Amino acid sequence: MKAKLAALAAVLVLTAAAMVGFIAWQLHGHKDERPEISAFTHGTVIHAAPYQYCDKNKLDQCDPPGHTVQLAVNAHEPVQLSVDGRIAQAPWMLSRIYAPVDDVDHKRAESSVYRDHRTAVTIPTIDSEGRRLLGLEIKLPTVVQTETGDLLEVTHAIWSVATVWQN
Repeated sequence: MKAKLAALAAVLVLTAAAMVGFIAWQLHGHKDERPEISAFTHGTVIHAAPYQYCDKNKLDQCDPPGHTVQLAVNAHEPVQLSVDGRIAQAPWMLSRIYAPVDDVDHKRAESSVYRDHRTAVTIPTIDSEGRRLLGLEIKLPTVVQTETGDLLEVTHAIWSVATVWQN
């Protein structure tokens, strides 16, 4: 009986130690991770790390440039965009880039700024004028003061998604 109690106590101590270690790792280990976005359509989800990410207090300290993530789309199903809660805590901008089917040189960007802590947006793949969605950019702006005292809006983080059209 004493051996069973000693074994049970050892298991409980090891479990508690593992839980404390896991919680410490969660609190400390993830604080430097960059927020991600995700996009879903037609049964496929992609996750995107920042294309550009700079320290908002030291805008000259940036991560090396990332890459644009590709998402396969069609004309029948919209894109469901989700942003990390850390992005949604501040005003963030979404630019949707559209172009006519056979004329990608005539791009048109539609931008929206979200200040309501929104974490999800539905984006049509075809706009009201029949243009196709070419891509998305999510931006986090920061206001900085110049040496002359002027306020200037600068983007410190960008996430980039390009669409790949499937018929």
